Amino acid sequence: MIGKGCVIAIGGNEDKRGQKSILREFVRRAGAANARIVIIPSASVAPEQRAVRYSRIFARLGVASVCSIHPERKVTPDDLVLVTNATGIFVTGGDQERLMTFLRPTGVANAIVEAVRNGAVYAGTSAGASALSGRMITGSTRSRGTDIVEFGDGLGLLPTIIVDQHFSERRRLTRLISASREHHMIGVGIDENTAMVLDGSGRIGAIGAGEITVVRPERESIRLHMLGDSEEIDLD
Repeated sequence: MIGKGCVIAIGGNEDKRGQKSILREFVRRAGAANARIVIIPSASVAPEQRAVRYSRIFARLGVASVCSIHPERKVTPDDLVLVTNATGIFVTGGDQERLMTFLRPTGVANAIVEAVRNGAVYAGTSAGASALSGRMITGSTRSRGTDIVEFGDGLGLLPTIIVDQHFSERRRLTRLISASREHHMIGVGIDENTAMVLDGSGRIGAIGAGEITVVRPERESIRLHMLGDSEEIDLD
């Protein structure tokens, strides 16, 4: 589904003050100083503040063309053009169900998919990472030692992968295993200040301070792979 583009799924709480290595990688892949970045902060309960913060970060990283759109308020035809013509789309954290509630009816979801297929870089942190999946995790409860996972419809840029975030910090391995088994899909759990990078190469790469956990369900077992900074694994 990503076509010519690239996705960067961030586990949340990425470094915004120091080296900003993950955000720098996003900017680099989006075109560096020539990037055209669109920020979508709709997952947040404070979208305006979130948009302003990331706008300042990307400007400090040398990007001249940074704008934000607000599907939680209104989307114009010009907004959709901005998304489809973007070289980088950054989706902030918050609540992934809230996010998709605004992206679907406004046409922004389709515009994102089109942009990535044509070569744009999508980076989503926390909720923005979960939304990459076709069947995204929206929450879970634990009952009698079993995780009951709740799902919703995401963007579908990663139709064979279920993404979970804040992974090690919130001890979500059993949740991801349950979700992966239920849908017979590859599960990817991403620690905070860590990102999964996937492009047309068909390889999952990790960048950042933590690890990525890849869950592959098999008939009667699962396979786990742990990836640290700069490590990669074939998706197939």
